[in-house]
Amino acid sequence: MSGILGLHHVTAIAADPQRNLDFYAGVLGLRLVKRTVNFDDPQTYHLYYGDEVGTPGSIMTFFPWPGARSGRAGAGQVAVVSFAILPSAIGFWVERLLRHGVEYQQPVRRGSGPHAEQVLAFRDHDGLMLELVASAAAEARPAWGGAPGIARDHAIHGFHAVTLWIDRAERTEQLLTETLGFRPLREEGTTHRFTVGDGLPGTFVDVRAVGGFGVGAGGAGTVHHVAFAVPDDHAELALRERVSGAGLSPTAVIDRNYFHSVYFREPGHVLFELATNQPGFAVDEPVEHLGERLMLPEQYEPHRAEIEAVLPRIHLSVSPAAASAFAEITGPEDVSGDALGFVHRYIPPSAEGEVAGGTTLLLLHGTGGDEEDLLPLGRALLPGAGMLSPRGNVLERGAPRFFRRLAEGVFDQADLAHRTTELARFVSAAAKAYDLAVDGIVAVGFSNGANIAASLLLRAPGVLRGAVLLSPMLPFEPETLLDLQGTAVFIGAGRADAIAAPEQAERLADVLRRAGADVTLHWTPGGHGITKEEVEAARQWIGQCLTAHCDRNETKAATAT
Repeated sequence: MSGILGLHHVTAIAADPQRNLDFYAGVLGLRLVKRTVNFDDPQTYHLYYGDEVGTPGSIMTFFPWPGARSGRAGAGQVAVVSFAILPSAIGFWVERLLRHGVEYQQPVRRGSGPHAEQVLAFRDHDGLMLELVASAAAEARPAWGGAPGIARDHAIHGFHAVTLWIDRAERTEQLLTETLGFRPLREEGTTHRFTVGDGLPGTFVDVRAVGGFGVGAGGAGTVHHVAFAVPDDHAELALRERVSGAGLSPTAVIDRNYFHSVYFREPGHVLFELATNQPGFAVDEPVEHLGERLMLPEQYEPHRAEIEAVLPRIHLSVSPAAASAFAEITGPEDVSGDALGFVHRYIPPSAEGEVAGGTTLLLLHGTGGDEEDLLPLGRALLPGAGMLSPRGNVLERGAPRFFRRLAEGVFDQADLAHRTTELARFVSAAAKAYDLAVDGIVAVGFSNGANIAASLLLRAPGVLRGAVLLSPMLPFEPETLLDLQGTAVFIGAGRADAIAAPEQAERLADVLRRAGADVTLHWTPGGHGITKEEVEAARQWIGQCLTAHCDRNETKAATAT
C-alpha cells in the first residue's frame, strides 16, 4: 500500500520576485503563505503560495533569482503545472486573463466520459506552462476564499495534475506504479495518466513520452522539482527504503521547517521529493498573518539584517488589511492589481528615497502603454519614491488609453469627465489602501496620460500636489476655473510636435496659471516624445519645487525660458 497521498508542492524558478508575487498572488489569487529563503542559498527568496493554510496539494513555490536566464522546456522536466477549478469558473478565468494581458489558448476539451476535462492553457511572465482544468471533482479540494474579487466558486482548488516530459517513459512509469504506488488511469496519445490516493484532482501525474524532443534546460520559467505528500515521518522512511530498493539514491531526511523532505531523481531525470504533511506553515506564524513577514530558519536568524539587506524589496499587491476596503470601493468583481478599478502596479518607497519624503509618483502612460511603461521614468525623476502606475481602462484598437477620443486630437468630452472622476476615485482609494500621504501625490503623464492628469488638475483640485505633463494638450476648456493655489506643474513640450501642437501646451499653461498654479513651461526642439534633456529638466524641477520649498519667484523665472 502506497504512503503517497497525492501532490504536495511544485517548486519552480522565476526571475523577478515582485512580478512573480503579482502574478500568483495577484492574477491567480493564491495566498502567499510563506516568505522565507532558499535554505541552501539564503540570499534567495523562497516564496510559497497556496490556499488559506497552505494545504498540501495546493502549494506552488518559487526560487526567484533576479536576472536569471530563461530555461527551456524539454525531456527530463515537469513541463506543465495544472490547477483545478470548477467548470462554472472557466468563463471568469478567460475574462480575467484577458483583462490582465495574459496570453492564453482557447479552452479545449480533453478526455472523454467521466474523465472529460475543459482546459485553459497559458504561461506566467517567465514562460512556465500552466493550465486551469475544470472538473466537478475539484469541489472536494479546499479553495481560498480570501482573494479580493475572486469568489470561492471561481477560486483555484489546489493542483489538478503535473505533466512530466520524458524521453523514454517506461522506467518512469514503472517507478510510479511499482515503487510509489500509483495506478494507471487513462491513456491519450503519448500521454499516460496515473493517480494515487483518492484519485481526485491533486493526485494526477501525466507522463508524456517526448522522445527526440530534446533535453530541457533549467532556468526561469521551468520547474525545479515536484513533491509528493506523505502523511508522516514513518511513511516517508518506508517509502525512502522502497526508492532505495529500486536502485535509486534518495537523500537523507532533510528538515525544511514546514515539512520533512527526501529527494531523488527518477529514471527520466525529473527531481522528485517526498514531503510530510506536517508540521505545516503555521508552525512559526499565526494563520491570519501567514506570508506577511520574512521568516528565517533558526540557523539564519542571527544574520537577518544582512539577509534582508541583500533580498529585493517585495510587497503584496493587496495587503490583508486593505482587502475589505477594496471590496467596499470597487465591488466583488475586482481583485489585486485591479482591485481599485484599474489594473496597476504599486512600488513602495525604497530606503534610498529619503529625499522623496512622502511623495508618490502617479505614473500615467500614453496610448498603447501599460502599468509598466513609465516605471523607469519614475525612477529617473525621483529615485526611491513610491510609484503608483495604473493602466488605462479604455481600449482603442487594442491599445490602452485613459479616455476615448472621437478622432486624432478630438476628445470624447463626456467620457473624459467620467474617466477623470474614475481616476480621482482610484487615487483616493489607493491612498487609503497603501497608506499614502494624500498631500504628496504627483502625477507624471505622457501624451494621453498627461491629458488625463491635466483634466484631473482642472476638475479635482487637491487630488494632486503637482504634476509633470509631457507632450500634453488642453483636454477641455473649463467654464469655471477652480483654485489651484499651491499646485506646481511642469509642462514639457516640443516645438516640432505634430500631435500635441505647441499652442496646445501654451494654452494649457495659461489656463493653469489663471487657476493659480505655479507653472514651468519647458521647451525642446523635438516632437512628440520624451527626451533625456526633458527628463533632466523635470528631475531638477521636482527637486526644487516638490521635494523642497518651491520659490514662487524662481518658478516664474523658469517659465520665461
